[in-house]
Amino acid sequence: MRNSLKQMMRTPVRTVLFLILMVFAALLMTLGAGIWLKGTQTMAQYEDRFMTIGTVRQIQDSFEERFVWNAETKDYDVKKSAQYSDYYTPEDLLFPDAPYLAGPEQRAFYISYQPDYLMLHESLNPNEIGWGFFIAEFTPMEDAMPDESVPIQITKVIGGDPRLEGVVDYFCDHNNPTPEMLYKDKTYVAMLGHQATYIHGKVYEEKMQSNSEVHIGLEMVPFPLESDLLLPDGSLPEDPYRDGQRIFEVTDGFYETEAGRRILNLSQTAEVWRDCQPVTGTNRTALLMPFYNGQAFITEGRDISEEEYEGGSKVCLAPKTFMENNGLSLGDAVKVQLLLTDRKVNAGWRFSIDGGIGFYSGLVDTDGNPLEVFETSEYTVVGIYDVTFSGTDSIFNPGADELIVPIQSIEARDGTNLVSCGPMTDITTSFQIPNGGIDDFLKSWAEYGTDKLAFTFYDKGYSQLKAGIDNMKAISLVLLVAGMILTALLLFFFSHLFITKQAERTAIERSLGMGKAACRFSMLSGFALLVLVGSILGAVAGFRISVDVSAANAGETYYETTYTAGLTNTVDEVVVEEAAASAMPAVCCALFIVAAGVGIAWVKMNRSLKREPMRLLAERAEE
Repeated sequence: MRNSLKQMMRTPVRTVLFLILMVFAALLMTLGAGIWLKGTQTMAQYEDRFMTIGTVRQIQDSFEERFVWNAETKDYDVKKSAQYSDYYTPEDLLFPDAPYLAGPEQRAFYISYQPDYLMLHESLNPNEIGWGFFIAEFTPMEDAMPDESVPIQITKVIGGDPRLEGVVDYFCDHNNPTPEMLYKDKTYVAMLGHQATYIHGKVYEEKMQSNSEVHIGLEMVPFPLESDLLLPDGSLPEDPYRDGQRIFEVTDGFYETEAGRRILNLSQTAEVWRDCQPVTGTNRTALLMPFYNGQAFITEGRDISEEEYEGGSKVCLAPKTFMENNGLSLGDAVKVQLLLTDRKVNAGWRFSIDGGIGFYSGLVDTDGNPLEVFETSEYTVVGIYDVTFSGTDSIFNPGADELIVPIQSIEARDGTNLVSCGPMTDITTSFQIPNGGIDDFLKSWAEYGTDKLAFTFYDKGYSQLKAGIDNMKAISLVLLVAGMILTALLLFFFSHLFITKQAERTAIERSLGMGKAACRFSMLSGFALLVLVGSILGAVAGFRISVDVSAANAGETYYETTYTAGLTNTVDEVVVEEAAASAMPAVCCALFIVAAGVGIAWVKMNRSLKREPMRLLAERAEE
């Protein structure tokens, strides 16, 4: 080895250049291999933490304009509503080789009549008065035309909160362009409530002219006596009270008339809202956005299993507040009495998690009879979940006291007692596809689907993470290939300079009686040492740089959780920490370079040893 090194030091520039280039080549190979391995391990480590959910929204065909009389402005207000020629269904989302892992499903939610349980709004507002709507007899305080706010006194509550009896408030037949005169010596009956119209007219002017502090409140208006019930296809049945008379004079025998019986039947449902609980049926918990984005999470027990979903088992997930308010524990049974079906919105739109309720009026069938419970079951609580509430008005907010059950467990799930119906929307329709499959899905949908359905995808940042790591891996492959090519060129070129060009020295050593093995060691040892030193230095440098590059570009990065711009899920951002750096790529690259260098040099040395020493010397003398 000493002779070999002495020989190399006779050309110091060439030797140092070879060493530097070997370090650089090994650095490129190690850097490329290290980044590629770290990216691959990171994706494998976090793959199961990502899930890609798509939501569906049907695009309206047109808008319908309705003209509603406004007693305050003495003119018609224009109300616009989206119109659809037909409703698409989840079956319309199926196409050849559709990659659905779950769904698609369009969820209805059901309202269970629960008089034996304490609901959230009751626990938060135990003394709440039911101003939403109630049925009562009232008397005007003076003869008045109810085309503006006029004072009335509630004389008898027929259906609703009895505490309203005796209350004096303001009333207006607000949406009637031709109201009838009300007389103070007569008694009237109507379904009353507030609809966000404030007092107006003479009483408003008097209040504004007073010197005292003025509180402008809402006025009461009459509600129609029509049934809110829809046919299973979502259409409205015939109803003689639709857009008909709303205020009736109470005379002897009035409650024996058809209108009187309708009012009495409606009065039986006026307080139903106090004892109602939303029940949502689904095929997978993760398809519900509150559970997907982390707003709702299981705190005790377990999720409903895939087998229980498929088999329609009578199991459920129940909210923590509901369980605590009713003294229930995991494993207890909850009696469910389904009364209504809503296929238009989710439970959060009607049962706010802050305790507010937006309920339905007109809870009678087309014959005017009160709606009755259509299915009774007992569900075992297998999981208890809690909900975070930031106060933001999210369309995906869960409902207060909402039970989650397998949709297959509801036998009458096809629109019984349907009170609301609509197209597929982001809050009711969703599905799951493989991670990274958004582009393929949209390409297939463009071929087989319709432009009347719009999709929004949520993948917890998988697309961004994978795109970033794929870019890093692509760059790393370039570095790896460049390092391998540079290594090969260096080894072939410098082995030619240090081995093949030293054929004369080999011939002299052999002529002096040195064996082939000794000649090999004499020539290869110095070259191999340079390759070894260069590969180790380059591998170590490449390893250190790969660690720094990864930490600067992808370590502990917070990725946005939505794929579609403009809709950002900020509740459950996934924190990604890259896989720990491994020294394996550096070791493998160094060993590969040393093995390749020794191998190439060995082949070239063997070629020299196969030639006769005297012939080699003669050829060199001729040159």
